[in-house]
Amino acid sequence: MAEDREDDQVTIDIHRMLDDLPIAPSNHSIQRVSDRLRSTSNKAYDPKIISIGPFHRGKDHLQNMEHHKMRYLKLLRSSRGQSSVDSYVAAIRNLEQSARECYAEPITLDKDEFVLMLLLDGIFIVEFLRKYDSDQGVDKADAVFQFKHILNQLLHDLMLFENQIPLFIIKELFELSQLNDQKEFVQLIWPFVELREIRPGSSEFRVSASLRDRNAPHLLGLVHYAKCLPLDDLHYSREDLRNFDMNNINSATELQEAGIIFKKAAHGRNPAKGNSFLDIKFKNRTMRIPSLVISDETESWFRNMIAYENEFSGSSQKYISDYIFFMHCLIQSSRDVQLLRRRGIISSWTGGDETVYHLIKTLEKNICISDKFLYAHVFVGANSHCQHRRNKWMAILRRNYFNSPWKFISFVAAVILLLLTAAQTTFAILSYRREMRRGS
Repeated sequence: MAEDREDDQVTIDIHRMLDDLPIAPSNHSIQRVSDRLRSTSNKAYDPKIISIGPFHRGKDHLQNMEHHKMRYLKLLRSSRGQSSVDSYVAAIRNLEQSARECYAEPITLDKDEFVLMLLLDGIFIVEFLRKYDSDQGVDKADAVFQFKHILNQLLHDLMLFENQIPLFIIKELFELSQLNDQKEFVQLIWPFVELREIRPGSSEFRVSASLRDRNAPHLLGLVHYAKCLPLDDLHYSREDLRNFDMNNINSATELQEAGIIFKKAAHGRNPAKGNSFLDIKFKNRTMRIPSLVISDETESWFRNMIAYENEFSGSSQKYISDYIFFMHCLIQSSRDVQLLRRRGIISSWTGGDETVYHLIKTLEKNICISDKFLYAHVFVGANSHCQHRRNKWMAILRRNYFNSPWKFISFVAAVILLLLTAAQTTFAILSYRREMRRGS
C-alpha cells in the first residue's frame, strides 16, 4: 500500500509539472550567453562601465553610470517642461509583464524595481543616442561626451548580448519624449552601424522601409539587422550550392599563388544603400573584400553578434558567423594577414599580423554557419579557378621558385642557361649540317 501511495504521489507530481509546462516552446529574446560560447572568451560578453537590464545590475564597477542615468532623466524632464515623470512610469507599468516575459530566466526584482530599471535604462539609451546625433556639438557639461574612451566603452557596452532591454520599451519612451522636429528612432542607431565613428552631428544614415518595420527584440538585434540588411535579398543558384565544397578553399597566400588577385572593395557609410563590410565578391579571378579595421573592441563586437545569431536571431541565415568562417579560411597564418594588410583589406590598431591571425583563429571556435552559406558563390568561383591545370602549375612555380628574390634569380639563371644550351646545341647541329653539305 505504501508503494501504491508513493506511485500516486509521483503521478501527481508529474501531472503538476506537465500542467505548468507551456505547450509551445518558449522563445525568450533576452538571455545569457551559453557556456559553450563563454568558454572561448568570458570577458568579451561583460559590460565595462554600464549595466543595461537585470543580468549585470548591481555590480560594483558599474555603479558610477547609475548617476548619469538619473541625470539624463532629469535633463529630459527639464527640456520638455515636465514637472513629473508620471506618464513615463505609467507607460512602463503597462508593459512591465510583457517585458518580464522577454527574459529567459526569472527576474528577482519586484514590480517597482523592475519598472524603475526599465525606465532609467531606456531613457539613458534614448537620450544618449539623441545627444550623439545632435548637431549642436558636444555638451561640455556631460562627462560622457568629454572623453572619447568613455564614449567608445558605452558604444561597446550597449552592443552586448546580455546587456539589453526589450526594444519596445525603448521605442515607447522615445515616442513619449519625442518632439515634432526630431528623427525617428532607427535613424539614431548610425553610430553602431557606421563602425562607431566619433562624429556627433554628422549623420547621413537613411532608413529603408525594411529597417523601419523590423520587429527586432532589442537594440543589438536592430543593429545586427541594419548591418546585414544589404545582403538580406541575396540569392544562391542551385549550381553554386551543389558544387559548394566548404573544406576546399585555400588560404589567401595559396589563392594568390594560383593567380587570384585581392583588392579592397569600397563600402559606403549607409548600409541601406546596399554597401556592407560583408559584401565579398569574386569575379574574373579577382576577390574584392571590404576593409576590416581591428581595434580593441573588435573581438567583443563579433562575439556578441555571433551570440545573437546562435541564441536568438529568428533566422537560419547567420551573416556574421559566415563572415568569420570565410576570413578564417583565408587567414591560416600571419603571412595571409600580411598579404591582406598590404592590399588594404585589413588594418590593425592593436598589434601586428600575428595578433590578427590569432584573433581570427579564436573567433572561429564554436560558431555555427548558415545552411545556405553566405559565400558559397565565392568558394565555388575560387575553387574552380584553382582547379584549372594551368593555375595549379602557376601556383607550384610561385611557391617553389618565385617566393624569394634568390629563388627567382636562380630560376631565371636556370632558364637562361637552358636557353643558351639549347641555342648552342642548335648552332652545333646547324654547323654540322652545313659541313655535311660542303662535303657532299
